[in-house]
Amino acid sequence: MAFASLFLFSCERDNEHDVAEPMAVNQDDNLIGYDPTTCNLVQSFGEGTLPRTADVIEEDGAVMIVKAQKRGNNGKYLQETQALLLDAHDPATDLVNRMDANMLAMSGLLTVGDGSGKQANRKGGRLILDFSPVSTVTMKTMVFTDIAAEDKGSKVELYSRNGQLIESKEIPTGEKNSTVIVSFNNIPGVAKAIVTFGDERSTVGSGAVARLQLCVEGQGRYDDARYQDVHTLWLEYTGQQPANVTVKSKQDGQRGRGNVIFEAKGMKPGTMFKIAATEATALGEALQIETQRREKQLIPVNADPTASLKKQYGNFRVVEARCTDYPLKLEE
Repeated sequence: MAFASLFLFSCERDNEHDVAEPMAVNQDDNLIGYDPTTCNLVQSFGEGTLPRTADVIEEDGAVMIVKAQKRGNNGKYLQETQALLLDAHDPATDLVNRMDANMLAMSGLLTVGDGSGKQANRKGGRLILDFSPVSTVTMKTMVFTDIAAEDKGSKVELYSRNGQLIESKEIPTGEKNSTVIVSFNNIPGVAKAIVTFGDERSTVGSGAVARLQLCVEGQGRYDDARYQDVHTLWLEYTGQQPANVTVKSKQDGQRGRGNVIFEAKGMKPGTMFKIAATEATALGEALQIETQRREKQLIPVNADPTASLKKQYGNFRVVEARCTDYPLKLEE
C-alpha cells in the first residue's frame, strides 16, 4: 500500500508538470509591466498562424499599418516590405528566452524579416508603425526583445501627425534574447512610431516588439474636474507663422514677470510641446503663454472643480492635460 501511494503521488506530480502552460494574456496587474491605465493592449498582434507577414495589425481596439525596412551596406534603407510576426514560444524564433516569453505572456513578436519568412533580419533595419487608421494614440509603454550588446544604438522615435519628432529614446541593451520594458509616460498625439534595430551607422542589428500599451485617441477614462493641480500639459502651436514662445508660471495676484519655465525660438506651426511640474518647478496658479507678437494667453492650472480647461487658447491647442493618472475632459 505504501508503494502504491508513492506511485500515485508521483503520477500526480508528473501530471501537474505536464499541464503547465504559458501565462495567459490578461489586462491586470498580474501581467508584468502592465500599466492599469492602458486602454488598448497589443500583444498577440492580431489573429492567425505564426510565422506570418503582416501590413495591418488590429487588436483590442487598436489598428495600425506596419512596414519593415532592411538597412543596406551604405546605411540607406531598402524598399518597404511587410513586417514579420514570429512565435515567441518557438525556439527557432531565437528572439526571446523561454522564461521571459512565459513570464510576460508573450505571443507574437513583430520584427524585420530576413526574406525567408521564418527568421529575423540580423543586419540592421527598422519597423514603421503608422497609427493613422485611429488618428493618434497616447503611448504608454513598449516591450522589446533581443536588444543585445551588438544592437547598441537601437531606438524608438515617436512622431506627431505633422511629422514632428515628439520623443526619441535609445532602447537599453541586455543579454541575448532578454526583454526590456520602455516607458514613455503618456505621450499623446502619436501618429507614427519608428523602431530602429542597431546603430544606423552599422550593418548589424536585430530585435522585436513584443507588446504595445497605449490609448487610442478618444478612448479611456477622463477626469471631469480639476480636484488637484494640473501637473502635466501638452500643447500644440496652431498659428500660421513661426513664433518665439515663452511660458511663465504665475501665482494668483502676482504682478511680476513670473518664472519662465519654457522657451522656444521660431516654433513652427503644428509643434507639440510639454509643460510638466517637477520638484524644482511648480506650475503655480496659471500658465501665461507669450509670443513676440504680444499675444498673451492665460491657462489656469490650479485645482478648481468648478471650471474646465478649454481645448483652445488663442493659437495654442491643449492636446492633453492631467492632474491624476487620467486626462482631463476639455471644454470646446
